[in-house]
Amino acid sequence: MYEMCVGPEKAGGALVWHVMAKQAAATLCGEKLRERIEASDGERARHCPDCMASFEKLMATSPC
Repeated sequence: MYEMCVGPEKAGGALVWHVMAKQAAATLCGEKLRERIEASDGERARHCPDCMASFEKLMATSPC
């Protein structure tokens, strides 16, 4: 199971939506989100391209 989390694209960068596996320590792109940011703060944020590419690969190889 995966969830979307708002966090900086890189340390100190603009907010983006990352993909994170439940109970994981880092996002699919490898970022460690140090603080929980409210989803409303990311309403207009774009999606992290690295997370989305990793998620696409995972879904393409996962059995239904």
